[in-house]
Amino acid sequence: MNEENESPFVQLKEMPSTIRRARAADREASGALGDELRKARKTWYYVWYECLTLSDEYLHCCDNNGKGRLRDMWLDFGDVRKPFPIWWQRTGRYLFAERKAVPDVVVYTNHRDLEDVNTLKGKLMIEVPLNLRRSTVVRKINKIIKEAYEGRDVIPREQSTARRKLAKSKLRRATVDTMLELYRLRKRYPDYTLWQLGQRAGIELDLMARTTDEVNLTPAQERARMNIAVSRYLRQARNLVWNATEGVFPSIKHFAYQSS
Repeated sequence: MNEENESPFVQLKEMPSTIRRARAADREASGALGDELRKARKTWYYVWYECLTLSDEYLHCCDNNGKGRLRDMWLDFGDVRKPFPIWWQRTGRYLFAERKAVPDVVVYTNHRDLEDVNTLKGKLMIEVPLNLRRSTVVRKINKIIKEAYEGRDVIPREQSTARRKLAKSKLRRATVDTMLELYRLRKRYPDYTLWQLGQRAGIELDLMARTTDEVNLTPAQERARMNIAVSRYLRQARNLVWNATEGVFPSIKHFAYQSS
């Protein structure tokens, strides 16, 4: 659960840069810890953590020291009742760390460098004579790359070597934030109508219109559209939270969820 990474660096695909492992005191003193946490909060890693904190079943598992159906998740994600900064430092940054170096484009300027190349599997080596015109080189390289990628469907997240991987998804962070805000409000105000929840969350009906023409809705039509929108968001949020506990994230695909 809190397994240490042997490398002095922690590489995370969703983070803007590689993080250097250091003593907590050193990171705090240099301000690096605060910068790392700000970056982490902008990633799907943070949203996954948030979803687990919204799962009654997962919190029950934490209350019982990992006992129950979600034990395997608990062994990896640990106790999410801890504030995010603590959870991230002790668990998150290692849970999502790449166990192998993330591939990158490499330039070899010395023939001795080629000794480090032990396989060409999944790679392409190109020799570029620098006495050719740049435009000619770029044109030829583009053609070679196009042919090399023919039939390849490279999905970066599927190449991850982290213990827990993010799923391929087209979800937008802003949309997910709206879903989770409504989910929290529903838990906080169980007696609110869908309309009241939408109003409280600041749902803008005109943003959901499927036409560019101005539409004048009656109060009854506004309520009906709000009810439909909020109901959809809540259904998707329940799916998102459930899937987070199942290790598939971010995903709002339908599942057999029993809601009250």
